[in-house]
Amino acid sequence: MAQHDYNIANQSFPSFRSDLNNALSAIQTTNSGTSRPTGAVAGQIWLDTTSATSPTLKFFDGADDISLATINYTANTVDWLDSSVTITGLSTSATGTVLTLSDSASTSSVNLIIDNQKEVRFRETTANGTNYIGLKAPASLSADLTFVLPSTDGTSGQFLKTDGAGNLSFASLSFATPLTVIGNSTAGSSIRLPEDTDNGSNYVALKAPDSLSSDLTFTLPSADGTSGQVLQTNGSGVLSFSSPSSDFVLLATTTASNAASISLDGYFSSTYRVYYLHVLDYYGSTSANLYVRFRRSNSDITTSNYTYASAEAYRSVGGGGQDYFNGWNAAFGRLTYNGFSSTQGFSNTILTFYNPSDSTSYKTCQVNSISSVSTGDEIANNNGFVQLRDNTNALSGVTVYASTGNIYGTLKLYGVK
Repeated sequence: MAQHDYNIANQSFPSFRSDLNNALSAIQTTNSGTSRPTGAVAGQIWLDTTSATSPTLKFFDGADDISLATINYTANTVDWLDSSVTITGLSTSATGTVLTLSDSASTSSVNLIIDNQKEVRFRETTANGTNYIGLKAPASLSADLTFVLPSTDGTSGQFLKTDGAGNLSFASLSFATPLTVIGNSTAGSSIRLPEDTDNGSNYVALKAPDSLSSDLTFTLPSADGTSGQVLQTNGSGVLSFSSPSSDFVLLATTTASNAASISLDGYFSSTYRVYYLHVLDYYGSTSANLYVRFRRSNSDITTSNYTYASAEAYRSVGGGGQDYFNGWNAAFGRLTYNGFSSTQGFSNTILTFYNPSDSTSYKTCQVNSISSVSTGDEIANNNGFVQLRDNTNALSGVTVYASTGNIYGTLKLYGVK
């Protein structure tokens, strides 16, 4: 390593030869030294050997030194230092040659062109391997195509969409056109709506029949219905909510547990001609008879206008028999004569009301009941009727109760057209 001022003085031959050899040595070692050569001129390149293992190649512009690159003796590489290095052209005929640019950041003010459908590859962390995600152009394009990325990130669950002109943006999922779901040709297609992932992976699915004679479209209602309504079609695929239309409809249900009575009110009207009151698992807190009272304006009718008659057939371990009972001008109608309690109840009783909203005829209730005893020693069947000799006003409801004590059971009221 040497430096020289490149000035050959007028001197004797031996000195001349020594001076010339020093100048040639300086050229041979790229003017190596720990400082700029004495007498350096603009355009002179020299090697700063301040670092013995990583010297710096410098360019003298006549006033200052510009550092070009460091020579890494350990890695045998040249590391260029100026971040604004521009390569206007690069070509090689070497097979498999790879140009690797490594820096904290690289900036270019020109287009990056990847020819011949080659990829831009993004590799995983080196510690994990050499797999990558690649992006490349189609094999054929009818015209240039540029995608412009969004200026901000979207929200969770949004997707990337285009405006048809290459401008990309984030948007929430919506369907302005029919949704086509492609499924297995054997099992059929389905739209699956999964439950919350916290609860599992079950789903509700909508699926077409295996065979259709023609296309079929259902149009959903524009608004929700009211409680208890059902979805109906107009025969042309237009769906709407409506109240059930039936000749036999459950109107009300009520349950008593150790209550003085069970009442149903406000359901009798001209809508239905006949009403069925189904009394289920009915028994009392003590041995008693089962009574009924009609209601008007939400109050029990207690005047002595009731008449009733019934025949009860029963069978017990000790034998069987049949009783008859009737009453007149009582303040209640008697449904059963046989006493009942927690061990002897009426598991199934039907009360049928005819024209309860009529204001020109007596109000009549037909009774049919079956009783059973939990100890298994007796069963009974009761048939009869209760009549309210009052034709002035319509009824509003009915009450069932025990002659003494409280009752248990469920009432279900049905309307029949």
